Amino acid sequence: MDAIQLKTSCICGNARPYQDCCGLFAAVPDSSKGNEVSRKWAAFRHALHELYMYSVPLRNLYEAYWEKLGQESYPHHLLMADSEYGRAVTANFFWDYSVQFSDARPILRAARDVEVKNVRMANDFREWSLSSFSLGIVVGVDARHGHLRMLGSEKIHQVVHGGDLPEPGTCVAVRLLSYRGEEYIHPAMLVFPRESFSEAEADSGFHRICKALGMKSIAGLRPDVQCDEWRRHGALFLSLWREQVYDAIIGTPSRNAGMVAHPFNLPDSISVTAKQILSGGAFQTGKNNFEIRYRDVPLAQLNMRKSGIQGVLVDEAFRPHVFSWLAEHLDSPDSIPKSTHENNAPPAADMEHWIRRPLSFLNEESPLQASSHDFGKRKLRDLIDGMLKQGSDVEMLRQRLGL
Repeated sequence: MDAIQLKTSCICGNARPYQDCCGLFAAVPDSSKGNEVSRKWAAFRHALHELYMYSVPLRNLYEAYWEKLGQESYPHHLLMADSEYGRAVTANFFWDYSVQFSDARPILRAARDVEVKNVRMANDFREWSLSSFSLGIVVGVDARHGHLRMLGSEKIHQVVHGGDLPEPGTCVAVRLLSYRGEEYIHPAMLVFPRESFSEAEADSGFHRICKALGMKSIAGLRPDVQCDEWRRHGALFLSLWREQVYDAIIGTPSRNAGMVAHPFNLPDSISVTAKQILSGGAFQTGKNNFEIRYRDVPLAQLNMRKSGIQGVLVDEAFRPHVFSWLAEHLDSPDSIPKSTHENNAPPAADMEHWIRRPLSFLNEESPLQASSHDFGKRKLRDLIDGMLKQGSDVEMLRQRLGL
């Protein structure tokens, strides 16, 4: 997310416009509409909206927080387009960016500001300021209620949610906010992939975070006493989510992402239409221009020209994932080897002839031509790995092709 989009995004950190997000809860909810649970949720979201509105004027703290994030190795701005991540980062600012005795904790300063107008809401804000980020397992869920078992405890919490709580057995990183006698799920909820993040892995990740904080359990974490731990704990849960949802799939980008171009070219022999690129899941950003994304994060831009397809990676770490995507969506049945003869390593005497001979596996390019671009190198490595498994000596071939 760029600086302009950040300024025009919702106050909760979501990349969507304010009017489409928290702005829906700006007005005092009509108590005559909806069922009891819907009215309670609307009242809670309105109170949360008011908290954000009271805290937004503290721009100096917010800017200091972003300056701190800018010094970290992870490029947080790349993932801010993801609504889950954006909300969680903003929530970390409100809940975790604190100093001893809470002098600079925005949520408490907002409580002091609103106290003369609404003591009850000020008390809600103060109680929310003690809410820590932690992992929970969804035990049961319906349209508005859910049951969560927070890790580190056997207690089952009955919670009210906004309809986003995932299916039972899923691990989520959440803040539980007490509001008028019930517990509510804060909208900055991070959902872990159920298929790759089991309950055992969740337990392991939770205990790893506790160990990093020097604590046996997150329960009872107090920002006025354990200010250093409090300031770090939200970031640790956010990092765990990134590892599982993004880094394990697309790679770990560097902080200079977006500042250094990483161009690549696909060979002329690959013929692909805009319709084929779009059907693969890419997004059109202009005439003959496309963007490959994972979830909401841009990974690479593609430009279709008469001379072929030219691309630019957002970050070098995304190269393996982007080229796997291209191989999956641009390959055709003709690119599959028609015989096993092509997979056999050539004798040393015939090597020069072989590396200049067009191969169907390389889309009718010669190995020498294919070795000049990234897409061809990926396919050459697969080809040579197959030769190696057949017992061929491929070291001279690797050296000749620069692999």
